Amino acid sequence: MVADLESYNFSYPDDLVALNPLAEKDQANMLLFKKNIFSHQKVSDFLKYVSKNDLLVFNNTRVMPCRLIGQRVRSDNRNIKSKVSVTLNKAIDQNVWTTFCKPLKKLREDDKIIFSKDLSAEVISLQSGQCVMNFETGDKEFISCVKEIGDMPLPPYIIKKRGHKKEDFKSYQTPFAKIDGSVAAPTASLHFSDNLIMSLKRKNIPHCFITLHVSGGTFMPIRENNIDNHKMHSEYAKVDENAALQIRETLTKGGKVIAVGTTVMRVLESPFFVDNNFQQFNGSINTFIKPGHDFKVCSGLFTNFHLPKSTLFILVNAFVGIDKANELYQLAIKKNYRLFSYGDCCLLLP
Repeated sequence: MVADLESYNFSYPDDLVALNPLAEKDQANMLLFKKNIFSHQKVSDFLKYVSKNDLLVFNNTRVMPCRLIGQRVRSDNRNIKSKVSVTLNKAIDQNVWTTFCKPLKKLREDDKIIFSKDLSAEVISLQSGQCVMNFETGDKEFISCVKEIGDMPLPPYIIKKRGHKKEDFKSYQTPFAKIDGSVAAPTASLHFSDNLIMSLKRKNIPHCFITLHVSGGTFMPIRENNIDNHKMHSEYAKVDENAALQIRETLTKGGKVIAVGTTVMRVLESPFFVDNNFQQFNGSINTFIKPGHDFKVCSGLFTNFHLPKSTLFILVNAFVGIDKANELYQLAIKKNYRLFSYGDCCLLLP
């Protein structure tokens, strides 16, 4: 295994970064890698490469509009107020969350942040670049308060270029979104148009759903030169009995389990699922899939193109091999594929 982080770096033209989704989702480019051969397709061609013996697995998490703007109030003699941007990261308890705050340096324990008449928070602690907050909502539910005032947590590279748009509330949510909990979208599923979903059902292609609530760690860079020293963030995941049964049956009859997105692959390839004989699972995972991983469940992956030096790009390297992953990305860049969350995608069937 190649452990040097620089081995997972690549350059790309800035104008290939997709800042908005295509109006016709299934007309996005799809770079197919099948049996060692690359070919250029469209997302609308996706189902041509899936049979009734295979199983598509989707993530049904729902993205919360969890970027909040509040006013810090410090109850000292100066009564200093300051604007604070807060992005939810991970739930510790019902109303207690780790968060990313800007400017973090101006916060201290016991500070109070007021977001609206119904929502405020107290700073409990500051640790590892994050802020732990206890949210107060009065008689309202926490999620309801967040949905009333929050913005969608778009990737930083999109926010810096064009900010937020009201359209993001719809376009940054997958058509399979059902269970609140994510602070980033499982973007592979963003490509599924109504027509593609209808075709999926009409052709009776087996599919099921798992849940992985994506945390803000998705956007955290790897800071270790040796990737073996990187500590993966933990996230909540669930595989119910129905999904586990479909996965076991597909594997038994020799069909392909195709992960729609890296979030799905990280759940299905986690030791918590694999070492338990593919039984139902409900808990936290911190699976870091890197070259050398022995894939036990997934034999296909449908995914977007990912940032260099990210755990997601390293996962792609693990699945198809370092040389083929580099060839895949260089070919996409050469052909002007749109990159990252709102960009084009690839279907990997090595």
